[in-house]
Amino acid sequence: MGLSDTVIDEGTPINSFNLYFFGKKKAEIKISEIGKGLTDFSYLFAFEQSKNEALLYQNLQKNGHDVLWNTEFSNLTQNENNVITIAFHNDEVKKITSRYVVACDGAKSPIRHQLNFPFHGGNYENKFFVADTVLDWNLEYDKLVIAPTNNNFCGFFPLKGEKWYRVLGTFPKEFYDKKDIAFEDIEAVVKKTLGLPVTFEKVNWFSIYNLHHRCVDNFRNKRVFLAGDSAHIHSPAGGQGMNTGLQDAYNLGWKLAFEIQGFAKETLLETYNEERLPFAKWLLRFTDRAFRIMTSEQWHIAFFRRTILIPIIQTVLSSDLLKPTIFKTISQIAYSYHGKKLSLNESKQKLKFDAGDRLPYKNEIGFYRQFSAKGFYLLHIAHEKISPQTQAEISKLIPIPITFWEDLPSEHWKKLGISSELFILLRPDNYIGYLFDSYNPEKFKDYFSENFHIF
Repeated sequence: MGLSDTVIDEGTPINSFNLYFFGKKKAEIKISEIGKGLTDFSYLFAFEQSKNEALLYQNLQKNGHDVLWNTEFSNLTQNENNVITIAFHNDEVKKITSRYVVACDGAKSPIRHQLNFPFHGGNYENKFFVADTVLDWNLEYDKLVIAPTNNNFCGFFPLKGEKWYRVLGTFPKEFYDKKDIAFEDIEAVVKKTLGLPVTFEKVNWFSIYNLHHRCVDNFRNKRVFLAGDSAHIHSPAGGQGMNTGLQDAYNLGWKLAFEIQGFAKETLLETYNEERLPFAKWLLRFTDRAFRIMTSEQWHIAFFRRTILIPIIQTVLSSDLLKPTIFKTISQIAYSYHGKKLSLNESKQKLKFDAGDRLPYKNEIGFYRQFSAKGFYLLHIAHEKISPQTQAEISKLIPIPITFWEDLPSEHWKKLGISSELFILLRPDNYIGYLFDSYNPEKFKDYFSENFHIF
């Protein structure tokens, strides 16, 4: 979207992962280049959700659109062609007619409630807090610090600005029934959990959460779609929440655009639920297990955490062989839509990637920036380029915007299993839709025919 430079300027890199247990350092792993060779952004990076929202809003305005602020959803009705939404804007009733509605209205989603989406899961017993602070300690200010104890844990995440940290964690049981808790009430607990000298010079924001782990069983109800927290909520383990919501939105966004613009059939929108729901359910299981292990007060889990898990984490994060897998999992670039309707592999080559995968990164700065047009790309790896006649034929056959991209069969591609001519049809979200060894107009047409209008 052309926004990454701004993100880099306004965020802060995290250079090491540190594990402390009652003030004793159990692990310190340098993670500044944990994803080297996998992306331009091969490191952990902190960019707060509030900044992300402001950046996306500015980008929306630059593209000639705006947000109707101070507006409260009331109810909606659906018919065959439209959704009619009633909302209140500055105490005035607004009637909004639209082709579709995307409910990005958070964990308490009134739209999800009105349409009776089942929201399976449960609540954690623990109470969770988060605070944006300015602190002073003897550690460097570029460290991610995790400090579990036998009955709670705290995490410290560096933010942009001198001494700025986001502190989050769980309360001990004695706080479960207390109300109107302020940061000052738990400051001593946080310091004890960390076990290191620390002074909180300022607290800019403090909030308490009751955590849930829940997911719908369908992201769609006729013309209404759910995205982000309205569809799935989970613990903050792994820092996956905002990333997952953005992935939901991008997956749905290009499909909605193509349907509204007349390029695609409405069946294309069915692939949103097909592709994103399995990941949401996997993420729920993953974060739930990680969170329970890190926060459980049961003696056997606390013993496992203290004596077995911490050494395992140190070993795993120190392994150069395992670092790429860890990075790809946490960054979500390993997730694949393999086996889904839009993923088709007809290549007979022994490729180390598949249809449904994210396009493998070529170790060149700005590689993915080459694929930022609002449409499909047809990548052609071969010694000879696609002829102008074939390009014209493909462009006439498929009304979708398609850009042709040529590359030679270099060592990079050979290491990925490409031994002869290969075509890679790349979706607008940089996932591979279709792989084939030679162009066949009928097969190419067949790939698009179910979900797109073709000539």
